[in-house]
Amino acid sequence: MPTEPTDKTILIIDDDREIAAMLNGVLQNNGYRVFLAQNGVEGQRQIETLKPDLVITDMMMPRMGGFPVLEFLKTLETPPAVIMITA
Repeated sequence: MPTEPTDKTILIIDDDREIAAMLNGVLQNNGYRVFLAQNGVEGQRQIETLKPDLVITDMMMPRMGGFPVLEFLKTLETPPAVIMITA
């Protein structure tokens, strides 16, 4: 059952489309604004423009995995919260 929309933004960085779609559906149904990126390079670009409240990132992805994304986040003045996942 969907809840009231929130102004919180979540970025999901995951190359597994099924996992990303499942997380996206659950989070949107709970009122969050959700954006998707398929790798760390794309994720970094979106972090710079979206300034999300939360980043959910996979650990292992092509082009750039989750650990370089974490290093990038540490350089930000106000980094978002992070959840790292792996399958």
